[in-house]
Amino acid sequence: MTRDRIISFLKRHDGYISGEQISRSLKISRSAVWKVMRDLRGDGYDIEAATHCGYRLVKSPDLLYSDEISSGLSTKILGRPIIYLEQTTSTMGAAMDLAVNGSAEGTMVIAETQTKGKGRLGRSWVSPKGQGLYFSLIFCPKLSVGEVSLMTLMSAVAVCQTVREMTPLEAKIKWPNDILVRGRKLSGILMELNADMDGVKFVILGIGLNINTPLKSLPAHAASLKSETRKTYSRVAVLQALLKNLETWYHVFQHQGSKPVLQQWRQWSDTLGRHVRLEDQQGVLEGMAVDVDESGRLLLEDKSGRILRRMTGDVVNVR
Repeated sequence: MTRDRIISFLKRHDGYISGEQISRSLKISRSAVWKVMRDLRGDGYDIEAATHCGYRLVKSPDLLYSDEISSGLSTKILGRPIIYLEQTTSTMGAAMDLAVNGSAEGTMVIAETQTKGKGRLGRSWVSPKGQGLYFSLIFCPKLSVGEVSLMTLMSAVAVCQTVREMTPLEAKIKWPNDILVRGRKLSGILMELNADMDGVKFVILGIGLNINTPLKSLPAHAASLKSETRKTYSRVAVLQALLKNLETWYHVFQHQGSKPVLQQWRQWSDTLGRHVRLEDQQGVLEGMAVDVDESGRLLLEDKSGRILRRMTGDVVNVR
């Protein structure tokens, strides 16, 4: 796409570059170059133009345009292609519609804001405009329905790794897939799948990550990268790193199985070794969280010494 190529070209040059050089290098007309520059300015790109010098990219907008994300994205599958929406009801719903209609694995739907963002257990995900990452990905894994449940833990590992790499924060994972910083929720993950008698047809993985959101815009007990570090982060850069890590762990999971995923999940767990209260459809349990099994189920040891296994539920640390 001409727009993507021009953005990439401008980013590779620190100083001015003439329209003629852009035209010649990309094999497009001078008129086409001028039109793209005009459109980019309209979309928030700060581009200087000087007579006899050419164009210079001063600053890119902190918007999640597909061409901005694609420029510098190192994945082979995830985020290829990208569907950008300024506003949507839910990226999960939009991605589900695309998957039902045959969109390819790796397709990502990302929005600046959601009016009805989805969270786990029927909850909502608060999505202030232009402050966080709210996106959903289509996966077509060659896995059984039982194995697919581990993709939420796999995703939590990828998000946790990204936060640790991009910030000084020691992010932790609350079972099964909430990302915490100092006990506050930073990110949530939701998974929905479509399967039949022949197996899993596709999986939709939705991720919400609070980047530059002020605390006043977040629910109680939530956090953002900015609220915890007092720094502003490039949402595009965080997303690019996250997609790379997620694709790496997806490859590991599909080719090496669950063992490496669970090993890393245990290392970053905020749940294991704690006395917790778990609420699910069967009721309320209390006990020591001792481990997760090969299916990602939480193993709780109650006061009588029995080991109880739970696949879903809401966990609260008691002590």
